[in-house]
Amino acid sequence: MSANRLMSRCLGFGVTFGLAALFAGCATQPSGKAGASYTVSDVEGKWSWAQGPYNGEFVLTMDGDKCSGTLDDLVEGTYGDKIEDVVVMDNHIKLTRNGQYGVQNWEGTLTKEKGVLKIVDGRWTKVGRGATGTFTAEKKK
Repeated sequence: MSANRLMSRCLGFGVTFGLAALFAGCATQPSGKAGASYTVSDVEGKWSWAQGPYNGEFVLTMDGDKCSGTLDDLVEGTYGDKIEDVVVMDNHIKLTRNGQYGVQNWEGTLTKEKGVLKIVDGRWTKVGRGATGTFTAEKKK
């Protein structure tokens, strides 16, 4: 094999591999604000939420440097469940829902879609019973 032919094959392989890596990298980038970071003050306000067949609203408020709130479940007919221990780190949120039917730990990923802050891939665990599930939430404007 001539040196030119070998060089051509190596160059072709390199370009093909480089383009494949470039396109693979683009395909794996998440939509929305990649690497967005939020603070507790970003989540302050009124939210709508859905957890399987249950849904309602919750309100998060700041009191000094502490964030807490209340949650209403329109399907269960429970109002004023306490939201405590709200922690926001980078694009992740954790909180505790303490209500009439027990305590649930909620956590999920914060993302902004079309200017609206959302909690996606939310997960909850019921304390003491081990029940688990998913939820979503969207901040109201």
